[in-house]
Amino acid sequence: MHTFRRAIEVLFVLTLAVLLAGGIVFVLGQAIGLVAGQGQWLTALNDTIKTPICIAASVCAVAGFLLSYKRRQPQEQPQKAGAR
Repeated sequence: MHTFRRAIEVLFVLTLAVLLAGGIVFVLGQAIGLVAGQGQWLTALNDTIKTPICIAASVCAVAGFLLSYKRRQPQEQPQKAGAR
């Protein structure tokens, strides 16, 4: 079970990195396109980058949801007080 959790953690971190990097590229590209007055850049960014970012966000969200479940810890038995 530990290897499955580790794989989910790796998937979460990788998709989060892709999501953040893609978001930065997307927003900066839109800002540059707006300043330059190039509407074609905006549509090109929307057509090429938006879909992979949305997929990465979805995978990251599912992985984060799965990581929210913790393995049940065995409950400790209360220790009896010893005689003095």
